[in-house]
Amino acid sequence: MSSLRIGFLGTGFIASTHAKSLAKLDSVEITALCNHHIEKAQTFNEKFCDGKATCYDDFDKMLDQEELDVLYVCLPPGAHDGQVEKAAAKGIHLCLEKPIALTVERAQSMFDAVKQAGVKCQIGHHMRHTAPAIKLKQMLEDGSAGKPLMFQGRFFVNCLFPKWWRDPNGGGGQLIEQSIHIYDMARYFMGEGQSAYAQTDNLNHQHYDDYKVDDVSAAVIRFANGSVASICASNVAEPKGGEIDFTMMCEKVYVAFETIDKATFVYHDGKPSEEIDGDVRKEVIVSEHNCYDELNRNFIAAITDGEALRSGIEDGLESLRMVLACAQSSRTNQPQQL
Repeated sequence: MSSLRIGFLGTGFIASTHAKSLAKLDSVEITALCNHHIEKAQTFNEKFCDGKATCYDDFDKMLDQEELDVLYVCLPPGAHDGQVEKAAAKGIHLCLEKPIALTVERAQSMFDAVKQAGVKCQIGHHMRHTAPAIKLKQMLEDGSAGKPLMFQGRFFVNCLFPKWWRDPNGGGGQLIEQSIHIYDMARYFMGEGQSAYAQTDNLNHQHYDDYKVDDVSAAVIRFANGSVASICASNVAEPKGGEIDFTMMCEKVYVAFETIDKATFVYHDGKPSEEIDGDVRKEVIVSEHNCYDELNRNFIAAITDGEALRSGIEDGLESLRMVLACAQSSRTNQPQQL
């Protein structure tokens, strides 16, 4: 079998993360790179592709001149203006970084293009690809976890981040660009949302002229199955630290994710403390593999062997729809239907 020919649109930090994972896989080759600043593509080429890829500063030119099997789209969400649709129309499989857009309309256009073309499309929701997340998802599907009841999640950091991230037209803000990871995990475990109420604000960065996005947010989500989620994000937490964690409460098991890669499963079988004799059984699950390695393995296996994607284009659309509804709720001070 010949190697899959892979192109990259965008050659920043997250592109380098994917490139490192792809280097561990057989039968893949990065053959083309595109960045408006071609010197950045050239630097990426030397560092991650042994100088073997062809570099472009024009995406349409790369798409016309290269015979690609796969395209990694590693752009800020505000930079999407039809590149995904063009690649899908040529039958190119896609890995898209999240969020896939800043509006439902643009995301819907991507969704429609992918579905019409019938290509594989993985979304970069890397938290789905950890050992504890995979285990809990399986338990929910086979019934051993019982019903999902409540999800509580936090995304606490303290950084200025790149200029595009601080621009509402570039990244959309922490709620949309960053904490979407936590909202996506709630969807992964709980199913589709029904309604959302949220509050967001910029409380601590007004003195930065170009910081025009939220630095705090809090939301309550009601899901169609009756379960509830509480999700908070902050860019005013511990500097050079941070806490990204979540807890999942189910009918038969309580799961505390200390990190995305380590979780304690508490098996209580739906019984309160008074009805449990002795100690409650606990199990600590830790990922053995880097979640980006697993995301990329899953994506390539979906193309070559038909393995099911853990985060498809529908998840890119629906998780975006959820965070956009939260942002709208904050603007109107009213709950939003999903």
